[in-house]
Amino acid sequence: MSIIARELTKAEEAEIIRLKEEGEVMLETDGTPEERIEKISQYLKDHSPDFDLAEELGYILGSLYGEAVREKYQWRWLFISENDLEGYAITSKEHGYTLMAHDYFMQVIVRNKPDNSKKLFELMPDMTGNKNGFRVIG
Repeated sequence: MSIIARELTKAEEAEIIRLKEEGEVMLETDGTPEERIEKISQYLKDHSPDFDLAEELGYILGSLYGEAVREKYQWRWLFISENDLEGYAITSKEHGYTLMAHDYFMQVIVRNKPDNSKKLFELMPDMTGNKNGFRVIG
């Protein structure tokens, strides 16, 4: 059960920024990371799951969330692969954790899973794991 990680290409980084900006327009926010996290949480509370848009919303909300984490806590994006799961993840080698943010929000929408992203964001500075590890959360 080993995780393989690689840096993002310039095109992948640009796509995450484009999706983040789309999320800012959709949620009418361009403020602090904390404000963006609050807007995501409120959006998920106020809107019924739209299964037809789950993938698109997962990428938009995940990019907006991941960029807030990157800006606030200096985590970074990597492409990770673990067994049959692969995708973009916001990662902290210092704390030893990684969150596949796009997949997380798709699961919230598709499986009507409770959204704990705001609490997770608030707990991130206190999380400790194996330095240089990639324990998947979310």
